Amino acid sequence: MKIKISNRHITYLIYFLLLLLVVGIWIWELKAFDEFLGAVVPWEERYDLPNLIYGLKLSNQFTASILSLVLGSGIFLRNKIGWILITSWFYFVFSNFIKSIIENKIDGFMDILQLVILMVIPSTFIFMMNKYKGIEIYHRIKNNNKLYLNLWAIGIGILLALFRIYKKNLLQHWL
Repeated sequence: MKIKISNRHITYLIYFLLLLLVVGIWIWELKAFDEFLGAVVPWEERYDLPNLIYGLKLSNQFTASILSLVLGSGIFLRNKIGWILITSWFYFVFSNFIKSIIENKIDGFMDILQLVILMVIPSTFIFMMNKYKGIEIYHRIKNNNKLYLNLWAIGIGILLALFRIYKKNLLQHWL
């Protein structure tokens, strides 16, 4: 028995992997916050509400989790808004890497290699979102709307990057 793999199967596989990425981000940040909270307050009192609020105020956790909600919600929306949300998340990741390059100097070969790998991943997903027919069918997008939708996605991606910067600076200002 030969199984035919269609565009639909590949699209669902891509979106399943992206959903695993969202869940992984949440688990990773919850674990990091739990470890941070255990180091700041007594271990047995770390889940008291005042200690949780204090830990949230003191740490810069859950930024990636909040921003991954954009990706997660875009996966389940089967229209142009879903496509814009997913693509804008990858534009956010791309712009975040550019910001990281500007802030941190590139020191050696390993930094360049890491930079190339981390730039290729979002670029590949942006390319797939724009060229892969299965994703276009999933979100019901026509080719003549791509430029308009990409402009929206770039704008939202930049707003997400500004949200990240603003959240970090706002929390540092309050402390």
